[in-house]
Amino acid sequence: MAALSIVTIITSTAAFYFIYALLERWRIVAPMPAGIEDTTGLDVGITLGVCVLGLLLALAVAVWLARRIVRPLAAVGAAARQIASGDLATRIDTVPDVQGETAMLIADFNAMADRLQQMAEDVSIWNAQIAHELRTPLTILQGRLQGAKDGLFPLDETLVEALLTQVAGLTRLVEDLRSVSLADSGRLELLLSDVDLAGEIQDMAPTLRAMLEPSGFSLALDLAAGTVLADASRLRQAILALVDNAHRHADPCILSIATRFTSGHVTITVADTGPGLHPDIEHSAFRQFVRGPLSSGGTGLGLAVVRGIARAHGGDVRYRREDGVSAFDISLDSIAAPIFSSR
Repeated sequence: MAALSIVTIITSTAAFYFIYALLERWRIVAPMPAGIEDTTGLDVGITLGVCVLGLLLALAVAVWLARRIVRPLAAVGAAARQIASGDLATRIDTVPDVQGETAMLIADFNAMADRLQQMAEDVSIWNAQIAHELRTPLTILQGRLQGAKDGLFPLDETLVEALLTQVAGLTRLVEDLRSVSLADSGRLELLLSDVDLAGEIQDMAPTLRAMLEPSGFSLALDLAAGTVLADASRLRQAILALVDNAHRHADPCILSIATRFTSGHVTITVADTGPGLHPDIEHSAFRQFVRGPLSSGGTGLGLAVVRGIARAHGGDVRYRREDGVSAFDISLDSIAAPIFSSR
C-alpha cells in the first residue's frame, strides 16, 4: 500500500506537468515568462513532502487494515490446525469489528466444523449400533449350533428353521445397511424403467396381506393408474419397509396404500390409524438406528432405507399426522407419461 501510494503521487505529478505543458502548447494557458524556471526547489520540496506524508498515511492505513484482515484469518488458521489434529469441538469465537466476507468465512468455518463433528459422532454411533444389531442374532446362531454340536439340541427341522430365521434376519440387516450406506454416499444404483405403479402394488398385495392379516390388520388400496420412471424393486423395498414399520408399531387397523399423480409428481402414501411416531423422534425418525422409546423390535433402519430410496429417485419422504391418521408420503419427481384410466 505504501508503494502504491508513492506510485500514485508520482503518476499524478507527472500527469499534471504533462497536461499543463499541453495547455501551454495549445495556448490555453499563458506560458511562463522568459527567465523563470518551470520547476523550483519549492516545487520539488512540496512534492517530496507530499510523498513522505502519503507514505506515512499509507503505512498507517495498511497496518490498520492488515490487523483487521489478519486477526480473523489467524483465528481460522489456528482453528483449522486444531481440527486437523483431531479436536473437532474447536470453534472460532466471535471476532469484534468483523463484517462482510470475513464474517461469512468464520460462520461457514464453524458450520463446517459442526458438520464434521456430527459426522464423526454418527460414525461412532453407527459402528456401535451395527455391533449391537449383529451381536444378538450371531449369539443365537452360535449358541444353537454349539448346542447341536454338543447334543443338547436335536438337529431337526425345527432347529434348522429357527437358524434359517436368524440368517434371514441377518441378511435383511446387511441389505438395509448396504442400502443406507449407498444412499448416503449418493451411489445407490437404480435400474430405471417405466413402472406401472398400481400394477406393482397390486402384485405385492397378496404378500402384504399374508404378513398383516394374522396380526389383525387389513389392507386397503386406493391406486391411481399411471407409470413412473423408477426402479421397481427399490420402490417395492420402500413400500414393504413402510408396511413392516406400521405392522410392528401400530395397533391392528386398516392399513391403506394410495397413489396420486399430479403435474410432474407422484405420491405414494402408506397410512394407518396407529399411535404414530413418538414426538421425541418425529424430526429424526428417518436417521439410521432411530427407534421410539416404546419400540418393540426392528433395527431402526427401515425409515432410513425409505428416505434413501426416495432421494435416489430425486424425491423425498415425509411423515404427517392428521385426524388420528399417521401417514408416510413418498414423493417422486421422475415421472413418465401418466396414464389416467379407471381402476
